[in-house]
Amino acid sequence: MLTLAGPGPRRRCAWVVQAALGGLRRRPEVAGGASPLSPPRLRVTLCRPHSGADHTERLDMSKFPAENIRNFGIIAHVDHGKSTLADRLLELTGTIAKTDHNKQVLDKLQVERERGITVKAQTATLFYNYGGKLYLLNLIDTPGHVDFNYEVSRSLSACQGVLLVVDANEGIQAQTVANFFLAFEAQLSIIPIINKIDLKNADPERVEKQIEKMFDIPHDECIKISAKLGTNIDRVLQAVVERIAPPKVNRKNPLKALVFDSTFDQYRGVIANVALFDGVVSKGDKIVSAHTQKTYEVNQVGILSPDEQLTQKLYAGQVGFLIAGMKDVTEAQIGDTLYLHKQPVEPLPGFKSAKPMVFAGMYPIDQSEYNNLKSAIEKLTLNDSSVTVHRDSSLALGAGWRLGFLGLLHMEVFNQRLEQEYNASVILTTPTVPYRAVLSSAKLIKEYREKEITIINPAQFPDKSKVKEYLEPVVLGTIITPDEYTGKIMSLCLGRRAVQKNMVFIDQNRVMLKYLFPLNEIVVDFYDLLKSLSSGYASFDYEDAGYQTADLVKMDILLNGSPVEELVTIVHREKAHPVGKTICERLKDTIPRQLFEIAIQAAIGSKIIARETVKAYRKNVLAKCYGGDITRKMKLLKRQAEGKKKMRKVGNIEVPKDAFIKVLKRQPDK
Repeated sequence: MLTLAGPGPRRRCAWVVQAALGGLRRRPEVAGGASPLSPPRLRVTLCRPHSGADHTERLDMSKFPAENIRNFGIIAHVDHGKSTLADRLLELTGTIAKTDHNKQVLDKLQVERERGITVKAQTATLFYNYGGKLYLLNLIDTPGHVDFNYEVSRSLSACQGVLLVVDANEGIQAQTVANFFLAFEAQLSIIPIINKIDLKNADPERVEKQIEKMFDIPHDECIKISAKLGTNIDRVLQAVVERIAPPKVNRKNPLKALVFDSTFDQYRGVIANVALFDGVVSKGDKIVSAHTQKTYEVNQVGILSPDEQLTQKLYAGQVGFLIAGMKDVTEAQIGDTLYLHKQPVEPLPGFKSAKPMVFAGMYPIDQSEYNNLKSAIEKLTLNDSSVTVHRDSSLALGAGWRLGFLGLLHMEVFNQRLEQEYNASVILTTPTVPYRAVLSSAKLIKEYREKEITIINPAQFPDKSKVKEYLEPVVLGTIITPDEYTGKIMSLCLGRRAVQKNMVFIDQNRVMLKYLFPLNEIVVDFYDLLKSLSSGYASFDYEDAGYQTADLVKMDILLNGSPVEELVTIVHREKAHPVGKTICERLKDTIPRQLFEIAIQAAIGSKIIARETVKAYRKNVLAKCYGGDITRKMKLLKRQAEGKKKMRKVGNIEVPKDAFIKVLKRQPDK
């Protein structure tokens, strides 16, 4: 409450300013009982509404012993109904009100709602009465796309079981298989859920047989549901309580908490999502980060249901959030262990770091925006820890970064989130993959301090004379498709230098193909082509399979004989000609014409493999000739050609920045 008195108008006036989510509202009112001639006073009342978390009574989490807690995740292929099932579970347990507007409640990001996919794993705590006991269920909804696999593996570290959702119409897909093995390797209880049984073409019996054949799970363990209509959802919650084991924890031991996700809030600093393995944490505790060894005081603890709800304490076996005044984005490392001050514990193993599959250069459109973009990237990488960041600079585009992503969709979503959440516009260059080179001479090995170097920027590709062999990354791809498309898909894979490893029939009309792909062959447009060839029925998933030797070459782009560093690319020798021709054609369309001819060439070493020419502007020197001898015309044309030749020697080609952007950006049409 703030009251200000001072000179003002004769009329006494009170302004009530209420700051609310809807904006500012002010109401002038004449205070009663005051004479117009009395000394003027201006009273300003500022009312700050409490957040929902502040005025609700803090929950007492000690009412839930470890044996009444179940931590589980929902895993599935893209679009098999994970988020819809999560909405129904939240409604059934009374966590959210039952309305027609509950669609993708846990998908909070704008990019998730626009694209209809889950990008970030989200946590929600449910309270469920079963058999006369109140259970605490911690649900984690995970993404389904291969590019966000790291989110899934991280989320499973806070779970003891999973719901494996399979579409009754589409059956087992590539990402279903990948996610099953993630849960299987983590030794989690797996409950198979067959969703969308209300669809006209649904065939749950066929899907039951697929699950039994592929995953060796008895068909009578499958639960058939319709998440959209809410059919059999209560059976899912009963199965969670009966089939998933409670967490094995000890509340009397010192605190041991794993940070499995974190977000940055402009006002409160870092909000860490934690899973408690031992002990208790409460407001006012002094905690230490095992990674940075810094000490913090806990300001707030609570659960997400799905909005923040403050609690008095969090106990071992529970999943919640913790705010401890971490103001710097580098302080909250995902996979970090938190423990009480002066009670150190053995740090948890954490997570193996994500392995980037695709690298792209990111530069601010205007160099004056560099610091703002740096801050935005730091805050976003805190929330998405699978992105790797290296400083980089370019003569044409200025200072920037080379970022590593898990795939192309991941790159697009990261770029979209930068624009939507931080209002940052960037130039994103064409994606490349990390190559390796085995050095040949002892002198070079001493210089680089290692025998094998990784190349993430094509401009730093070493010369063949310095290298024993080049290595390119390969992935083991899994394609699941109806058998009528097998021939088309096989020819597509062979055109991408793939080697077939396996072919299995899942049932009468579905095939699982396994291929070893060079990563650079599938990174840009393979998925789109696969979907169009199979009328959208085929699904694709891949996992890292190391490196293999390859005949790689560095392709330079020359403008009138001068190489352009930003346009250097690494290609396989077989593909060099079509790639070089495409870049030359694109450059021809974007470079403005000059008063002299510009030769655009793609070269491997000294050998030119493709060429396009931008014709010069020229004056019509024959305009003044009306008839007359041909030698007169030839003389004028020869003199003009000599002038153009001289100009070409001294002329300097300024490639505009937008030309670089057009050439470097991915273009699906070329």
